[in-house]
Amino acid sequence: MTPLRIVTGIAVIWLILDPQPVVGFVAYTLIGLQVLGWFWPRIARNQLTWQRYAPLALAPDEVAEVKIHITYRGWLPLPYLVICEDIPAMLSNVPRRQWVLSLWPGQSHTLRYPIQCRQRGLYWLGPLSLRIGSVFDQHETQLTERKSTPITVTPAVVSLRLLHLIAALPYSQERYHLSLFEDATQKTGVRTYQVGDPPRRIDWKTSARLGDLQVRELTPTIARETLIVLAFTEAEYPGRFAYDNRERAVVATASLATTLIQRRQAVGLCSNGYDPLHRQAGITLLPATGIEHLRELLVRLGRIEPATDAPLIEEVITGESVLRPGATLVLITSVLSTQILTTLVTFRQRAMKVVLVLADPVLTDLLHAQQYGIVTLQIDRAGAIIPCT
Repeated sequence: MTPLRIVTGIAVIWLILDPQPVVGFVAYTLIGLQVLGWFWPRIARNQLTWQRYAPLALAPDEVAEVKIHITYRGWLPLPYLVICEDIPAMLSNVPRRQWVLSLWPGQSHTLRYPIQCRQRGLYWLGPLSLRIGSVFDQHETQLTERKSTPITVTPAVVSLRLLHLIAALPYSQERYHLSLFEDATQKTGVRTYQVGDPPRRIDWKTSARLGDLQVRELTPTIARETLIVLAFTEAEYPGRFAYDNRERAVVATASLATTLIQRRQAVGLCSNGYDPLHRQAGITLLPATGIEHLRELLVRLGRIEPATDAPLIEEVITGESVLRPGATLVLITSVLSTQILTTLVTFRQRAMKVVLVLADPVLTDLLHAQQYGIVTLQIDRAGAIIPCT
């Protein structure tokens, strides 16, 4: 029992035993303060609004500022307001922030605190809780935020010095030395004619000037469209280092997508991983270009989690028809299974170029892929895609 309640009780008993006007005035005044102290916070809570301002996505190790804007529109002053904010441990060394404010009618106040991203994933700020109290008594009113604010930390992006992808479509904007096609609009020079060169590539003007047949050398290209398929169920990453292999696969996917989009290539994403924000398994992004598409792709990769009951990746991509013939399919997984190998061979038969990227390759996987003519790469410790050694 608070001191104010004790004094009020004594005044009421005194008034009953000795009904003097002065005692009655004191007793009724104390009772009025008790009633006002009870109603004050309950009236004020309906006049209190707040909003959190936080970035939707952040890069690893990026420092950002979160703002909480509070506005009070009541007609009585707010003696004290206690604000508590829960913060995930991966975003701050301080798991809970707490402030105490006093607000006048119509006053607004902005609270700020920093966060720093340490690991990719989906995190939630809040829920925000507020306690409103009056100056006369301890009749506090509790307010709790109904919905927390999600923040996605995107995966790290490492530099890929060399893309070991097979070209698929001609007339692309990208140049590459392993192309099976060449861009007829970009001439790099001439050379002496060799047996087997197509006659349409003969440069007749240069041949007449030099007195010997010369052929045009054209710029090689890679595919305009690339679908990156990321296997991400628990069953597809066995072994003690399953978590590390999954994280390196995510980094490799993000790095490859970033490199291709920066080179003006259309990139799509398909995965059987779990999206905790939408609470569903399976991610499909159609091939597209541009920074906005890249941002959406990185955000999806930042949220992705291993699925437990989702279909395996070969079942998912078998039903996908997002790629046209001649495009490139890059499958990123941990190990090569017979089902995956069969699926990749099927895509090759559809006139698509196939590249297999393994996070934990073994010699038998490499030999099987090589037997069917599938280019196989591996992921190093940093998440970069490199040739198999």
